[in-house]
Amino acid sequence: MKQTQHKKMWIWSAVVLGVMIFGVFATTISLANTVHRITENAISKTPDAILANTKVGNDGLVQLPVMYYDQRMDECVNLYDMSAKDALEKRQFEWSECGYNSGRIEQGLASYELNDQYLPTAVAGRLLPNRGIDMTRWLDGVDGKSTGYAGMLELRFDGNQTVFLFDERNFYPLDDVDFSDGDIVNKDGHNHLFTMNFAVPFTVLASGAEEFIIEADDDTFVYVDNKLAVDMGGVHDATVGRIAIHENGEVYTGVDGESLAYSGINVPVGEGAIIRVFHADRDSRGSELSLKLVGMSLNMISTELAGADEGVQIAYDPSDLTYVPPLGESAVFRPDTTRGLIVLTLLEGVSIVIMSIVMMYAARYLLRRKN
Repeated sequence: MKQTQHKKMWIWSAVVLGVMIFGVFATTISLANTVHRITENAISKTPDAILANTKVGNDGLVQLPVMYYDQRMDECVNLYDMSAKDALEKRQFEWSECGYNSGRIEQGLASYELNDQYLPTAVAGRLLPNRGIDMTRWLDGVDGKSTGYAGMLELRFDGNQTVFLFDERNFYPLDDVDFSDGDIVNKDGHNHLFTMNFAVPFTVLASGAEEFIIEADDDTFVYVDNKLAVDMGGVHDATVGRIAIHENGEVYTGVDGESLAYSGINVPVGEGAIIRVFHADRDSRGSELSLKLVGMSLNMISTELAGADEGVQIAYDPSDLTYVPPLGESAVFRPDTTRGLIVLTLLEGVSIVIMSIVMMYAARYLLRRKN
């Protein structure tokens, strides 16, 4: 009898020991994985470190969150027979179908500084037929005139030159939406009239090699440190705007092939900064968009860390003092915080303990039934 009880005790002890070993092993793996993720998030933001953190290889893709606004075509009116105020209300989107097109860059349409919502405001234009712009519907949904959609651009990384590139010579990101179906400018199957805005958060290096280059047709305004750095307003053909950041943080800019000149804008070396882009395609003659980011230390994260589909995405860091909620923020992926990962670890540990207890009682119950 005693021998039988002794045998049962050994069996029960072996079961308990096995369950405990399993629990310790699983907890160790979980903790190791979480510590690794915390380390990835805390890694210093140099280009190599960020690329290692987010596992971006040569020719890899990086997603850039964008907010689009589909625009309805405005009615054709004679802009020369009305006041500037009436012209602004009547003609925002589509020019060639109505026989108007200046074809020139018109600077001075957007404010030099962003407003308290980190959006540009319109300034009256000086050239006909534009006569200025009204940005109310450009960056928000207006009943019957505009509606918003969140989307993504995919930048391809060239590891040999440390360049992120997007290049689309037929750029129609809203072809699949139906808000402006029926507009005569969409007769070729493309949705021609839209606006978009996006932002590129990055860490300023002292390399002197950082460049942001954009080529687009129609209004394009690029802000650095919330100040207008590239002004390519108006309805025009594809034009190149270029930003270069010197070793001391001075921002140099140029448009349409002109020599770079100091913009009067400075960004803090070694700290975070944000480039914000506001673009409108206001004419049906075509749509192009090209982005080239050279030597920039982008704020990026692997979407795997939040249980999303595998990929790499440019992301804002809410713990960064330079973080500013952008328009369309819901489309922007937020990286996990260390606190969140620690909570996740505790939850994982608690679940493993509970599972171990359940398994022990189940094993004990089976032993009792057998004997």
